[in-house]
Amino acid sequence: MLKRYLISSLAVALFALNASAYDATKAENLDAFYSHMTQQACADSKLFTTGEDVMKMFRDKEKFTLLDVRTAGENAIVSLSSKNALHIPVEQLFEKANLDRLPTDQPLIIICHSGTRATIVAMGLQQIGFTKVHVLKGGLVALAEANDPKNAPVK
Repeated sequence: MLKRYLISSLAVALFALNASAYDATKAENLDAFYSHMTQQACADSKLFTTGEDVMKMFRDKEKFTLLDVRTAGENAIVSLSSKNALHIPVEQLFEKANLDRLPTDQPLIIICHSGTRATIVAMGLQQIGFTKVHVLKGGLVALAEANDPKNAPVK
């Protein structure tokens, strides 16, 4: 009888561990981070910037870093040659050495092909304490579309 009780107790304990197969502390932290992201809050977000805004920053010679998080293969085909551009692929970005390369005293405009990876990266950077993080809405495509004779930085 005691043996059955111990086996039953062990089975229940193992089942309970599987039932809560996530990290509750991390879940609470994410809840605190995401709970304010209502539809209206996302629509009003200052997280996103446009290609035209970035082109204006270039023209006005503002201090900012354009962080390209695309893969090395994507960067090999089309790369950003601006002196304030920094390429760190998303899969390497959260390594300490690469995080230490990011400025904290100026806006960090994150760019990828379309904006999806940049948004994920921006939220991750915000979670670890970066405050001047922005996403180029529409990504490299939006920047290319905004780079017309009217918006191009004057040399």
